[in-house]
Amino acid sequence: MRFTVDKQELYGCEIDRLHPAELNRIGRGHQNCFFGPSTNILIVRNWRETRMSRLALFDAHCHLQDLRVAHCAPLLIKQASEAGVRWFAVNGTSEDDWTLVKEMGESHSSVIPNFGLHPWFIPGRTNKWLPILREMLESTPTAAVGEIGLDLGTHGSKIDEALQLDILRAQLTLARNLNRPASLHCVRAIGPLQDLLQKMGTFPAGFIMHSFTGPADAVRGLVKHGAYFSFSGFLTPLRSSKARAILQQVPRDRILLETDAPDAVPKVDPKSLLWVQDDSATPTSGEVRKANADNKSCCSDKNDGKAGKKDEACPLPALNHPANIRTVLKHVSTLMGVSEEELSAVAIENATRIFSFPGSKLSF
Repeated sequence: MRFTVDKQELYGCEIDRLHPAELNRIGRGHQNCFFGPSTNILIVRNWRETRMSRLALFDAHCHLQDLRVAHCAPLLIKQASEAGVRWFAVNGTSEDDWTLVKEMGESHSSVIPNFGLHPWFIPGRTNKWLPILREMLESTPTAAVGEIGLDLGTHGSKIDEALQLDILRAQLTLARNLNRPASLHCVRAIGPLQDLLQKMGTFPAGFIMHSFTGPADAVRGLVKHGAYFSFSGFLTPLRSSKARAILQQVPRDRILLETDAPDAVPKVDPKSLLWVQDDSATPTSGEVRKANADNKSCCSDKNDGKAGKKDEACPLPALNHPANIRTVLKHVSTLMGVSEEELSAVAIENATRIFSFPGSKLSF
């Protein structure tokens, strides 16, 4: 809430609802921050100047273990934290990266590890993938499930749909049995996903439809099963009318924000974005380039890491920085007609809720 004392605009934040770690991040010790007469009010001087650095954000889905950026993940986390990102839900994609994700969660207090078998990596699984996944989750109480899902797009269509459904069903069952939320990838497969959820019922711990771009008419049914909807840079190329129609259907208590870094670079002026250091594909000027046939796009298999995951709306072959969640926040808040402060508060409250499962870093 905002209020005025001695004609100075101040900003008060009720801190008794915040995790102790958040208090240190939000401003304890900051030169412009101090506690008012009531100890549950944190006051920030010069609100207009400090507003942007004080917004708290939660990256609900990213892949900082991706081999394209794993070597510089500590720097990315530091830079994104300076931009206001308090938490990073880092999603694994296969047995090959689960250990790296686990280590990242142990090394960084702000990283929430997620383990899951992404549909693209089903062909490379071992015959013990499910017991290994179960053991990883049981031995890591701070971990959620992800990235899992269905993909019937250009890439995923090469993988048998029935097999994808069986593997998704097994992982959703595991998530429900362990009372963990799950992060779902869904490309051109909303119908089969809805059918599966109808058979399986609801998921009390919730699940995230990550990088959601519709369809809008699927939202209501997904909500009944426990869905949250996370928006990334993949929303930026959509027509404003289509994007607004999607957002209008999503309940406010189910909205999340993410970067899907190092993929999903927002399609905006490159000068407004933060770029991954030493990425040769980073644009230096002009409009955001569309990937072309001569340049591997973020929608293709590239390098040995996890590539992007959309068959359309693929803005740029450059690597996305997790600090660019600020651009996602701005874009979504504009479409919704609300302030960035209001949306950031809503999104971080929702993310905190779904990631506050028993044993998580946010359960207190």
